[in-house]
Amino acid sequence: MKKNLVLDIGNVICRWDPQRLVASVFDTEAEQRQAISDVIDQQDWADLDQGIITQEEGIARAQARSSLDPDGIVGIFDNLPPSLTLIETTVEAMHEAKATGVGMYVLSNMQQLPWEYLDRTFDFWNLFDGVVVSYEAKMIKPNADIYNHLCERFSLEPQTCFFVDDMAVNVQAARDCGWESEQLTDTAKGGDLIRDWLG
Repeated sequence: MKKNLVLDIGNVICRWDPQRLVASVFDTEAEQRQAISDVIDQQDWADLDQGIITQEEGIARAQARSSLDPDGIVGIFDNLPPSLTLIETTVEAMHEAKATGVGMYVLSNMQQLPWEYLDRTFDFWNLFDGVVVSYEAKMIKPNADIYNHLCERFSLEPQTCFFVDDMAVNVQAARDCGWESEQLTDTAKGGDLIRDWLG
């Protein structure tokens, strides 16, 4: 029996495209490469996801390490929330899954302000029986504690969970915790993956 569908947000429910994000602020390819290196590929970005530093601290650290225009770095953070556009095929399948009566949950690495934007912008979050976002939980994928936290918080058995994530390391971590899990490598096929699981 299909029981619990657990979905990541980035590149499963909403598009996450770092290259597009930095290109919304910086014009040249060299600046865009540097912006990804100086801002997004840093430990600070993961610390923001985990909720252990504030956005103001993240911005200040990025500005201190980078030779890029400081206002441009602020622009990356300002443009991040609206850059997370919906993947309609997944959203359609979410509604179909809910109609079958399966449990539905979100498990995502996400910074506070982008999550708050998504939460107030889209009304489909009420489809879910529970949401675990990393900045609130102070835990982050692929560490096992966040997977275990979701199960404990919502009284789920690991073997009843089917998890969809775009990153192989997060999928493997879920499997190591006893979950069934599949990697979504093509954002356009999230709906098909969910429907296949539903049977």
